[in-house]
Amino acid sequence: MDPANVSPLVVWLASAESAGVTGRVFEAEGGIVGIAEGYRHGPRVDKGARWEPEELTSVVADLLSQATDPTPVYGAS
Repeated sequence: MDPANVSPLVVWLASAESAGVTGRVFEAEGGIVGIAEGYRHGPRVDKGARWEPEELTSVVADLLSQATDPTPVYGAS
């Protein structure tokens, strides 16, 4: 759970070497680096305009109530 385990991946992702990497979720724990698979779109709401931050509390709560529970990953309880 040490941030030092994640920071090398963050630095690499911010470099030119990662230019072709997009739309991926990475996991990093100790000496392990992995890519989460199975990403898919879930529930969504289209307001038809840009959201104001104060509007999002109830919208996000509703979306979370509709969404499938996430797969637990290392460190999640």
